[in-house]
Amino acid sequence: DKAAAEKDPQIESMAAPRTRKPKRSTGKPPAFQPPQLATLVDIVPEGKDWFHEVKYDGYRCMIGADGDQVHAYTRTGLDWSEKFAPIVEEFRRLDLPPALMDGELVTLAADGRPSFSKLQGVLKGEPGKLVYFAFDLIELDGKSLTKLTNLQRKEQLQALLTESGKSEIVHFAEHLTKGEKLFDALCKQGYEGIISKRADATYSGKRTRNWLKIKCTARQEFVIIGWTESDKSRGFKSILLGTRVDGD
Repeated sequence: DKAAAEKDPQIESMAAPRTRKPKRSTGKPPAFQPPQLATLVDIVPEGKDWFHEVKYDGYRCMIGADGDQVHAYTRTGLDWSEKFAPIVEEFRRLDLPPALMDGELVTLAADGRPSFSKLQGVLKGEPGKLVYFAFDLIELDGKSLTKLTNLQRKEQLQALLTESGKSEIVHFAEHLTKGEKLFDALCKQGYEGIISKRADATYSGKRTRNWLKIKCTARQEFVIIGWTESDKSRGFKSILLGTRVDGD
């Protein structure tokens, strides 16, 4: 997102850190809470009521931290602290007060873009580095922040991470006001898309239209080679596709 902003100076950041004095650790990190989910739409919302973030191509991950006690949770609440060990260790080093934050775990490709396939490889033991982009703060110092606005929570999140010290793998997810410009810039660079959020909305822990996701789409013709039927309600368990290259 910073690269996109540098390419287009009209894209402006809304974030502004606010300093705070964190409380001492209690050794009891906040428990998992259901994450806010975004609704897929086709058009980027515009206006001062919205801000926009990069849609990171990775794993949704909630971090419950309190000093050296840190847990990493998946979107469904599974404790994957061991699988996400490098991120957990980094949050231990940051020594945060009791906090529950929401974010995305990614692995960056050589060009700096998040790569889901590379992330899967790293989690299987292949060379690479896990990176965490924190975009929301749900609880802090034993107090729920869910009734605050999206913008207020992000301001507190940025202040928290700024005061905890610089990290090479834990980052604050910047947000911008020019949604259409950000979307166009990211699509040209091969990103997955953007997430648009109402600046004044609270954190509900469910899917709403206060968070919207807009994906960069491209067209390609494929040949359906075969499929396996699903044992669930969806149509297919898996599908095998072929694409034509130089006429073959």
